[in-house]
Amino acid sequence: MRSMLAFACAALAAGCLPLQTHDAHGSSPVELRAVPTGAARICVLRPDSTAASVTMEIRDNGRFVGATRGATYFCYLATPGEHQITSEDDDTGPLLLTVRAGASYWLYEEVFAILGDLHAHLDWVDETTANEMLESCEARGVVALPDRQDEIGALPLVTTRRDDTR
Repeated sequence: MRSMLAFACAALAAGCLPLQTHDAHGSSPVELRAVPTGAARICVLRPDSTAASVTMEIRDNGRFVGATRGATYFCYLATPGEHQITSEDDDTGPLLLTVRAGASYWLYEEVFAILGDLHAHLDWVDETTANEMLESCEARGVVALPDRQDEIGALPLVTTRRDDTR
């Protein structure tokens, strides 16, 4: 019991909440339900616990949208158009994506060590693979929301690079 309490405190301090594979009515988590009109959903999945104590930040068009730590995932919304997605310590550079409204995109974040340094590699996966990876995720990672706390079901909306210059 004491170890469960310690884990819960550590998860909250890390900005993670227990993964809710189903809500009280037996359906999927809010962030995995239907995509709102005029937006797309992008989910970042880190299904393994390599370097579990290390937080890896994700940015879309330079804006912090969330972070993974250990076997976690998070989702956010994006407007249609051009997006540049980056992870800290990603040696392969940013991923470019042309977002379509109503679509869901699944991004696998692989974290590994090279000569003692941690690196993250981002790669797109299909929905079937993403669903398999979600089963290995133990928690929901932190999501960045302007002017409020991280909340289950509240997803940030990232505009395209062109929209950010207005």
